[in-house]
Amino acid sequence: MPADRCRLLPIASAGALALAAALSAGTPLATAAPAAPSATHEAGPRPAPRDPGLRVAGGTADFCLAPGATRALAKAAVRLAAVAPAKLTGTAERRCVTAPISGGSFDTRFTSGHLAFGGGFDFVRKDGRHLKVDALRGDLAHRHVTGNVNGSKAHRTDFLAFRIDPRRVKMGGGQVRAQLAFTLTERGAGAFRDAFRTRSPLAAGQRVFDGVGTARLAQNPSGAQSGPAPQAAGGTKRPATSGAFDPVNDVTVS
Repeated sequence: MPADRCRLLPIASAGALALAAALSAGTPLATAAPAAPSATHEAGPRPAPRDPGLRVAGGTADFCLAPGATRALAKAAVRLAAVAPAKLTGTAERRCVTAPISGGSFDTRFTSGHLAFGGGFDFVRKDGRHLKVDALRGDLAHRHVTGNVNGSKAHRTDFLAFRIDPRRVKMGGGQVRAQLAFTLTERGAGAFRDAFRTRSPLAAGQRVFDGVGTARLAQNPSGAQSGPAPQAAGGTKRPATSGAFDPVNDVTVS
């Protein structure tokens, strides 16, 4: 055996004996300190909570046939009826459907949200064919009124279109009142064609209803209306305050 290897054997043996002695005595071995956790990037600012807007507790909406639509339906021997819980109102010269507003919510600029209505319309032709549109829902973002066609949720369609004129919207007294004109959509005209198996008595883009709706605003437990202070008609902002706006009394609650 080489001389240098002979000199290493006693050293290695002594080291092994020392290690065995330490283990038998229960002496803990030194361990490397755990690595410090790597620095993490600070989270960015959280997005501001979404404006809950105004919640609707109820109300009513009147859909009254426009004069041109009244003449066109009469020429096609089609009469307007109501789907419960909506009711047929108005006069013989101008029929209306009055539907309850069952709920919904929208922002103070009327650019998003929805209104849900109970019941709907039934256009009945003299031969018994009819077009029923119920479970109405007003979509403020897309400016459409959708509904189930002839009782089938699978045939829900955009039936009416509308525009909102801020000059015809009034807020106060715990409610919002608006006047709107509703026109027939392309899909609405298609629904007439499918139901009557002939051309639609009303043309796409034609004004069908003149509407007036009043929505009652929900209140939080403190009695103040939920959501930010509403804007007056025409886009004029109310003065900023530190309290909540109470539409019932038209005051700010501190």
